[in-house]
Amino acid sequence: MDSTRSLSTRFALARATLCALAMGMVACSDTRAAEAPAADQARSADEPWFGVMLPPGFEPHALHVISNRPAAPAVVPEGESQYRELAGDAIQAHLETIVGFSRESEETAEVGEGQIWGRVTGFPSGAKTIEWAVSEFRAAGIADVELQQFDQNEGASIWLPLSWEVRLLGDPAFGEGSANVVLESAMPLSAGDLSGGSLTAPLVYVGTATSAELARIDVRGKVAIQKAIPQGHTVFMRSPVGPRAQDLLDRGAVAVLTIIDLPGNMRARDIGCGGGTCFNIGGRDGRFIESVMDAAAAAGTTADIRVEMRLESERFSGLSAANGVAILPGTSRSDEYVVLNAHADAWFDGAGDNGDGLAVLVALARHFSTPGMRQERSIVFVASAGHHSSGLSGPGNFVAMNPEIAEGAVLVVNLEHTAQRNIAPARSLHEDGYREWTMDSHEAPIVAGITNLAPYLEGLVERGIERYGTNFVSGPNTMASGEGGTYRRLGVPVFTTMQGPPMYHTTGEVLEMVSTPGMERMARFMAFFVKEVSGVLVAQLNPTSGEQR
Repeated sequence: MDSTRSLSTRFALARATLCALAMGMVACSDTRAAEAPAADQARSADEPWFGVMLPPGFEPHALHVISNRPAAPAVVPEGESQYRELAGDAIQAHLETIVGFSRESEETAEVGEGQIWGRVTGFPSGAKTIEWAVSEFRAAGIADVELQQFDQNEGASIWLPLSWEVRLLGDPAFGEGSANVVLESAMPLSAGDLSGGSLTAPLVYVGTATSAELARIDVRGKVAIQKAIPQGHTVFMRSPVGPRAQDLLDRGAVAVLTIIDLPGNMRARDIGCGGGTCFNIGGRDGRFIESVMDAAAAAGTTADIRVEMRLESERFSGLSAANGVAILPGTSRSDEYVVLNAHADAWFDGAGDNGDGLAVLVALARHFSTPGMRQERSIVFVASAGHHSSGLSGPGNFVAMNPEIAEGAVLVVNLEHTAQRNIAPARSLHEDGYREWTMDSHEAPIVAGITNLAPYLEGLVERGIERYGTNFVSGPNTMASGEGGTYRRLGVPVFTTMQGPPMYHTTGEVLEMVSTPGMERMARFMAFFVKEVSGVLVAQLNPTSGEQR
């Protein structure tokens, strides 16, 4: 069973540095692998697993791209070229600093043995990110800046995997001298009964089988392998995989491996499976498994393919966190507030979720704090914590801790992964069917929602798109995902911008995934948007309010 670690002991997780920074990238070595027998480390193509090419090792900060068109330059309308704080290179510098906090989390093995990292709320990486945002607000010259501390809700806890391994067991039936193969892309989603222990069981491949097809497949006592094929540029196509994993567990499977069929060999953090033992597997490790299962079926040795799984995890409670809050007072309506929010926490490098959103927020704080940029209404900048952490809601605590702002708010803008590059899988280029990525010159489609569908706000978005070329693709909708959902309780319009491209919550979400001109496009769009709403009547922002202010 998972143990629970209190606030007083949580920082004891940090261990010796595992990785060294070199040439702006982190090159990591697995110290456990260095101590393992050579047979367990083998990754060469001449291993005898039915003659199937072995998958490559896991690369933590790599994105393999074979075609990369330069990102389209940002449109700078006449009269805006002097706003250097909104230029792409300035925002890129913020983003590199933000991702640096994630890299540090990995280097120090902040969580367990460093197999998972990020800007984790309740841990030093999350705290340092918020503190940096606060320092940037102050450096911009904003006088009213505060680090607002809060504690995790009583009874809440956060499950985190600390150390794990998924190993295919070699067997002479696969070829003389066949060695064990560690699937380095494996990412645990839930422990089930495995936490603190291990299990060994035969594999059964179900792929994308329907419920009717699963009725003819015996998964009892086996580790079931299913396959997710994300479509288009959204990760949310993975969502049906969770219920199907639960179905497999209900049918007697002892664990589920889900192949995330994307180019590369990434670790993917999302997708649940109802509390059973579940791991995600990267695309190239998945291709190896599929090829081996096919070869084993042809050889009549399928029953010999077994997997050994090990997992240690813990539940953390009693954590604390903070929001970084900065207030720029308005000139004539200082008791009315436009709130701009970007969450600071992330899994893995988190360049796009939500490094780009936080970098844009800091750029906007610098912009509106420059001389001559004061607006009629007060502007509140919130670098929030707890997006991924149960019981540590940054927006919820911000609302509770700032009743005056909550009472006077007229609009909330939620900035959420808004500048990731538009990518697509390439054709198969390798003998094993491995694919790489291509990048075009645009950003991934941005979905936008305005909770009250106010005609003025919708029209303003359209004007901004025409002016700056931001890639909004959604029609009118009331979406308020992420932090936006919490802000609904204020009863004011919430404007949310968000992407869901394939890199979401994966180790492939690296700096190269974010468009520098795209961040500038979003920053200039949002500066324009905020200026336009600053002086209009509340009734235009929220027609149902009946207020004529």
